[in-house]
Amino acid sequence: MRNEGQHLTPCLSSLITRGSRGFTLIEIVVVIAILAIMITLIAPRLGEIGEANLKRSARHLTGMIRFLHEEAQVRKKIYRLMFDIQDGRYWAEVLTQTSDNTQEFRRVQSALAGEGSLSGQTTFRDIKVTGRPDETYMLFTPDGWVEHTMIHLRDGSEDDFTLFVKPLTGNTELLDGYVDEKLSNGE
Repeated sequence: MRNEGQHLTPCLSSLITRGSRGFTLIEIVVVIAILAIMITLIAPRLGEIGEANLKRSARHLTGMIRFLHEEAQVRKKIYRLMFDIQDGRYWAEVLTQTSDNTQEFRRVQSALAGEGSLSGQTTFRDIKVTGRPDETYMLFTPDGWVEHTMIHLRDGSEDDFTLFVKPLTGNTELLDGYVDEKLSNGE
């Protein structure tokens, strides 16, 4: 009679030897082809993520600007939108009367005008306000006037965009590239 343990051992050893040889050239080519197809489909969408963050940031800034434009007129107070360029943050302040009859700007405590920040890898490149090139805030007056402002944004792929704030209406326009000429010609 034959020992069945001896019969199985050569079969198992031949399977182990065959399996440990590695992958065939065809298997490697198939895996590389699948990876190439996946990268081709996914890579273009990575740029859309940066663009989505930029547009989200621009929409939030636009909403904050519209809110402050209307709030200044309704409440008959002076507001300003402050920018922290290095940290990508911004917040609203209102000019208030203090107890000793002086005026000072205080941060607005509101869900609509609370502190905001730029999304993803979007950053402030710079902010240009007519008449105040070195100060990074914009004023909103009770008569509906908004300072003529160009907010230059940069997304994660180093593309520049300009958020142009129209002084009479407080409306904004998002432009491709670093646009500076609208500030000087007063559009």
